[in-house]
Amino acid sequence: MNNPFSLAGKRALVTGGSGNLGRGISHALANAGASVAISYSGSKDRADQTVHELKQYGSGLKAESFQADLRKEEDVQNLLHQVVGKLGGLDVLVNNSGVFSQALQENLSLDSWGEVFSVNVQGLFLCCREAIPFLRTAGHGVIINIASINALHPGFGETAHYDASKGAVSAYTRSLAAETAKDGIRVNAVAPGLIESSGLRESAENLAEMYEKRTPLGRLVRTEDIGNAVVFLSSDAASAITGEIITVDCGYLLT
Repeated sequence: MNNPFSLAGKRALVTGGSGNLGRGISHALANAGASVAISYSGSKDRADQTVHELKQYGSGLKAESFQADLRKEEDVQNLLHQVVGKLGGLDVLVNNSGVFSQALQENLSLDSWGEVFSVNVQGLFLCCREAIPFLRTAGHGVIINIASINALHPGFGETAHYDASKGAVSAYTRSLAAETAKDGIRVNAVAPGLIESSGLRESAENLAEMYEKRTPLGRLVRTEDIGNAVVFLSSDAASAITGEIITVDCGYLLT
């Protein structure tokens, strides 16, 4: 019997694929059998290391990295054409790139507001727009947007602008799903809770401890938790799921 969770033969693009969460998602996709392209904005060395790691999943899998500023229309257009050229097509787009910041709204500059929305919303839109024709050609395309539980509940303080951007991602996901269903393209989002990282422990130990104590499962979300959710939504096992926001937060919102 065919494994409905397998991504063998699929071709995926993960934006921000060399960061903490993006790397976890990319590993999960490659482990499920997909060829993976990642985009990055800054660190070429980190992107190259991620590509090296992804290639260890099998000689038949392709892994590539591409530099792009997702705020720029021309960069996104070039990115999609390069990815399709290298991978031979596109089946899955994971919009993972994002910007997070904290500030009291009365002190937030317009530039800071614009920076968050230019990446979290505008960049995501550009990637979706440019990917849709290629996903339509594949006949069974999938778009997965990384949202946040902050779109569903106020964040941990001074994050109203970030929360608003992720709320926009959630609304856009549902509407785009309705628009692209006729083309065989499914669109969903994953809304992570607080994600474990060494940087978090170093900079916000109290926040991490608070989350663990409040969360029914007693731990933070791991990057592989989000990666596994992305693999599921990318697979034929989720062929009847579109327009959904899948919360992965270890039960945090239950409390």
